[in-house]
Amino acid sequence: MKSTRRDALRNRLSLMAVTFAAFSLAACGDLLDVSNPNDLVEDDIRKEPAASAVVNGALSLVSSSVSQSWQPYLVASDEMRWIGSRDAWLSLDLGFVDDPLNEFIDGPFPSMGQARWMSDQAIEILTEHAGSNPDHRYDLARANLYSGIMYMVIGEIQEDFAFSHKTEAGMPVGSANMHQVLDGAISRFSAAISGFKETGNDSDAMDAMALRARARQSRAIWDIINPSPSGNGLANSGDAGADAAQVLAMTGDADWLYNFNYSTTGVSNSMAGWVNDRKENQIDLSIATVNDANDINGIALQDPIDMVDDPAVVKWLNQWKGGNYLDKGGPYPPLTLASSRMMHLILAENALASGDEATFTEHVNMIRAYDGLTPYSGQISTTDMLQHTRRVNVMLQGLRLADMYRWGIQDPKWDGPSDAVTCPGIMLPISIIERRANENIDNAYSAC
Repeated sequence: MKSTRRDALRNRLSLMAVTFAAFSLAACGDLLDVSNPNDLVEDDIRKEPAASAVVNGALSLVSSSVSQSWQPYLVASDEMRWIGSRDAWLSLDLGFVDDPLNEFIDGPFPSMGQARWMSDQAIEILTEHAGSNPDHRYDLARANLYSGIMYMVIGEIQEDFAFSHKTEAGMPVGSANMHQVLDGAISRFSAAISGFKETGNDSDAMDAMALRARARQSRAIWDIINPSPSGNGLANSGDAGADAAQVLAMTGDADWLYNFNYSTTGVSNSMAGWVNDRKENQIDLSIATVNDANDINGIALQDPIDMVDDPAVVKWLNQWKGGNYLDKGGPYPPLTLASSRMMHLILAENALASGDEATFTEHVNMIRAYDGLTPYSGQISTTDMLQHTRRVNVMLQGLRLADMYRWGIQDPKWDGPSDAVTCPGIMLPISIIERRANENIDNAYSAC
């Protein structure tokens, strides 16, 4: 990563400058002859007393990265739209997904690389200490969980990625091999589940299992849209379904969520900052209506059976705006990564892909029951029911563009020559900041 390598060089030069100054001033009363207890080097964070803090740091970086990385992906989909003054957002809104020079693809990339590196470092550091100190086994499970989330998000939204290490440039994974990143997420979630169970933290194990269910379904969806969308777009992952069923059993089928939370004492939700505060982007008009100031003033997306404002849309927009979707909102709303609704959707889609319409209907109606809606009984086609139910129940969760590709849904805003139209299945590229710094990556780029 360019920023990491430059920072490393800058730090070395700064250290040389400080050292030279110290020697120069030594004869003038030893002004710099002090010992600062707050000075830290990398070896310090590898020591056992810092182990838990390293995992907490990984969580902060990963949650910050997700909030940054989802936004360009969602603006390219029909969940968000450009309303501001920055043309690079407009380019994404028009479907130009695969531009390494786009500043809003480029901006989040260092954060993604840093979060991936730090969460993997946390696993390495905690592995060193967990064998001799059982108290660190829980933190090791947490490290695997956060690393798994970062790998999952990279695998879901990136067309390619390079796993660089400090000043060592990594080789690009390659578009055809990005499924391996999702496989890496699944293995990390599996390690987290085992670690949480071993330490008696069954609730945390359930969280990790729900995330593994999502990653396993995303892995199946990856196969559908690569190298280009094929078949009827239905994913069928028995492993994802098994995880989803266990999660639902453990939750008692409550309307449960796994969220990344943001606050003034932690990190902010970057995407919410751009949308709620800066108003560069807004929820798409197919979902919500707006006034002349581009503030949300109503719900556009209706439930196809009851023909009312879809309650799931209201739920997520209320969360997004801090309680009421008519409010301005701020930069700290949570982001949902997994939910009971998502688990039912996985089981419903598996059933439909297998021709089991009764089980499909059962799980769709369990979701509808959360919102007090009329049960589905064939009022519209099963395909339309699945696509609508998934759209409204995983909204603002970093999954929409892949769903559009696999079901042949085009955003009316997409330009004819755009990547999303001419190369369906294409995701976000390795951005220019990494391309210019990494000699392993060809700058003469076109994945389409």
